[in-house]
Amino acid sequence: MIPEDALWVRMPRFIGDALMIHQTLAPLRAAGRPLVAWGPPPVMDLFEGSGTYAATVAEVGKPGIWETAGLLRRHRAAGVINLPRSTRGLLAGFLARTPLRVGWSEAGGRLLATHAIPFKGREDHQADRYRDVLALAFPGLPTADPAPFRPRAEALAQADALRHELGLGGAFVVLGLGSAAGVKRLGTRVWIGLIGWLRARNIPHVLLGGTFFEDLAQAEALRAAFPDIPDLCGKVTLPVTAALVAQAALTVGNDSALSHLAAACHTPLVAVFGPTRPTLTAPRGPQVRILRNESLDCLGCLLLQCPVPGHPCMEGLDPALLTEAVAAFLSPAGSP
Repeated sequence: MIPEDALWVRMPRFIGDALMIHQTLAPLRAAGRPLVAWGPPPVMDLFEGSGTYAATVAEVGKPGIWETAGLLRRHRAAGVINLPRSTRGLLAGFLARTPLRVGWSEAGGRLLATHAIPFKGREDHQADRYRDVLALAFPGLPTADPAPFRPRAEALAQADALRHELGLGGAFVVLGLGSAAGVKRLGTRVWIGLIGWLRARNIPHVLLGGTFFEDLAQAEALRAAFPDIPDLCGKVTLPVTAALVAQAALTVGNDSALSHLAAACHTPLVAVFGPTRPTLTAPRGPQVRILRNESLDCLGCLLLQCPVPGHPCMEGLDPALLTEAVAAFLSPAGSP
């Protein structure tokens, strides 16, 4: 059931951005405002049944703008919070005469929104921009820390079954191979060093990643080095991935959606950054360690292809830097 007079939150297709938006909504949840998450099916599948939204609405395909406006009118939406950089949600809210429309001033957004600020031209963290536009729309809203994200019970049960099948009954470490851009991925040599370190200390671990070719190819290379390694890359749904991350003692990942999942779940996280800038998009959570090779002058270049031989920030990272960061989250006895 979709409640009337709810705030409809437009979600983007990028999982990491959607999770940052999800975390930023904590003060509205604490104030008891009913929220409807609305957006692409994979993102809605993640949030469905998590107990953090009054309802989820998956937008299949690309419905016409008048059809979308009709959906908002039919459910008497109290407001549209449109934090992706597309103005589609604002336009639908404008046509539906939704009383509150929150978003960015670029691309005509200032004309469509009741409350808008610029997104571009700022060098602060993306989540801080979300916070600022919400503060404009909801003055006096008290601050609230995000609660740990937990996917629906069905996904948690499936994760439990997988852990039993893979022998991950106790504490274990998630190794998140994926990233939307190849330039943001840790090199296979670095992962091999970390896996060898974990195995020397009998710390269970599992590979997680998406269906990108690079994810699957790197998982294959790691299976060649460690034939018995538990590998779930491309084999589980996003909600089950979230459940495994939520149950893990530690996640190690790139600048990726999986790292943002760990931060949202309050799972301890080591996230390695190189070409991207943590000041803009780093995962935020109570136990997040951002790791970079600070000796490099080219960090944060934002390039999609590395011009430096050996791609030193990600493929050339000293494995000792990573194992030291991981060890800091593990007990002195060597167990998570």
